[in-house]
Amino acid sequence: MLAMTAQRRLALYCLLLPLLAAPTVWLVADHYLRWPLAGQVVFGVASLLFVWHFGIPGVVGGVRSMERVPQVAMLLIGGPVPAIVQNVIAALIFPFTHAGYRQNSWRIAVLRALSNAAMLTLMLVAGALVYRALGGEYPLPPLKLSHLLPLTGMALAMQAVNLLMLIAYHAAAGRPVAKSPRDLMNVTDLLFVPVGVLAALVWLHLGAVALLLFSLFVVLFLVSFRSGHSPDPLVAGSLADDSHLSGAQRLDQLATQINDEVQRTFVLDEFMFGILDRAQHHLEVRLHLMQGQRMPRVVRRREEGLFGWVVENDEALLVADFEHAPEDVRRRTKIVGPPPGSMLIVPMHYENEVIGIISVQHLLPNQYRRDDLTLLQDVADRLARRVADARAFEELDDYRADLEKRVNERTAELRELVEERETLLRELQEKNSQLDRLSREDPLTGLANRREFDHALGRELATAGRHGRALCLALVDLDHFKRINDRFGHSSGDQVLVRTARLFTEHFRAGDLVARIGGEEFGLLLPDCDLADAVQRCERLRQAFADADWRDVHPELQPTLSVGVSRWQGEPASRLLARADAALYAAKRAGRNRTNAEESSLLDASTPPPE
Repeated sequence: MLAMTAQRRLALYCLLLPLLAAPTVWLVADHYLRWPLAGQVVFGVASLLFVWHFGIPGVVGGVRSMERVPQVAMLLIGGPVPAIVQNVIAALIFPFTHAGYRQNSWRIAVLRALSNAAMLTLMLVAGALVYRALGGEYPLPPLKLSHLLPLTGMALAMQAVNLLMLIAYHAAAGRPVAKSPRDLMNVTDLLFVPVGVLAALVWLHLGAVALLLFSLFVVLFLVSFRSGHSPDPLVAGSLADDSHLSGAQRLDQLATQINDEVQRTFVLDEFMFGILDRAQHHLEVRLHLMQGQRMPRVVRRREEGLFGWVVENDEALLVADFEHAPEDVRRRTKIVGPPPGSMLIVPMHYENEVIGIISVQHLLPNQYRRDDLTLLQDVADRLARRVADARAFEELDDYRADLEKRVNERTAELRELVEERETLLRELQEKNSQLDRLSREDPLTGLANRREFDHALGRELATAGRHGRALCLALVDLDHFKRINDRFGHSSGDQVLVRTARLFTEHFRAGDLVARIGGEEFGLLLPDCDLADAVQRCERLRQAFADADWRDVHPELQPTLSVGVSRWQGEPASRLLARADAALYAAKRAGRNRTNAEESSLLDASTPPPE
């Protein structure tokens, strides 16, 4: 009943808060009032929706910290009542236009729309009262030093009410208020108050055209800011491409990265990642995050609890409403903290064996559907290889550390046992060699990985510069590889990558370097090779690839590849890569399945071809 009580309490809070906020508008009804034109109202509402959708992210999920710009500007231009009206309209619209903010629930959209409208009303009323009490004027006159006190008081009052309302919302939702100081003290809002004041001054004293130019500057700033940050994973499909998780690393590091990726796709209050030991007797929960707080590691018997049921039955589990779940599910659940409302648990498979689990949970019921279970299972299966590699790396690393400890102890205590010491050192060297290979080699294709490619490129550039030798670089990309994965399955996609690597090694010299530098992208270093020869060799490779028989992978499969070739002209590695990349993109735009050498007209090509 605890989860239902919190849910009902939150609904009651969201319904009653507007009734509390509405009468407070009369406190500022006698303030300055200048109703904007309909077009100006639309512009104000659109400005709020824009910053909520595209502004700079704050520390609270779903919150954007630039909202103070239009809010402060509205307050200082038209007075509190028009500002409240525009903010309420925007607050009632926003949850219905942002699936992540409403958590894919129309019920939550209604509750958040009501609570946000009331919160913004109280915030603007408080700011207006303090502004007037400290001598503030409407509309804002040309700025003087005496205006700083009322403007500062207004900003602090708005921020204080905002924080109090967020804490009240957390408390009504049944979430620990002790977590609020870290999540809610989002003082970045205050940094944008001067921008809102500037917007008001521009509007009032320079006119609409100047404000339009100012707004354009803000939009360009946001575009520039967001271009340097990772895109929304729901748009970019970051979970579909796990290449950034590749490379040898320990399980704890990988688990943290997996949690970060899952949190961008799923709405959750709790995340758990568990791994089975080699003997398959115990399941260790290596990462357990509850509302952002890391919980202690736990080791359970393989068959214990709901995780044990998922492992034993090799079956994913969806609990839409924990309170009304079957008794066996409730009895098996090990609850730490507030009981869950809904949960997903999926097994991770590697080489036809369950190696671990991933679970996401939410305090509220009915937050997950069957589609979410399928998506999480797909994520788990695609990440299983990384988990297995990380587990092997960790075991090797732990074994190496243990060997070093044993060597030191034996050396100090039993110096006469030199033979044993030498044996242990040989074992250590072998393990180091394995670790070194893991760090330089792509685990799927056996080719060099991106790190080895970058090192080799630096070496070859130095050699070519020192001895005046020719050097060419080619970038190869499999055409429409995502479609191959989507249509024929990731297993077929992996087979294509392995066969591609084999074709590469057959068509190039022993002194050439072939590397897998991305998901379906390969890099070729061709020393002592001029541009014409490099293009000819790459074209032979492309033709052989196109003529290859792929029916053993899938009867309908006939992949192709595109190649971009560049010749080193004494420039840095980054420029050489950029020119090869431009040539590759030109080949893509020209229809794919072709080899393209660098051309001066292509050096500025930067727009990727459409899929």
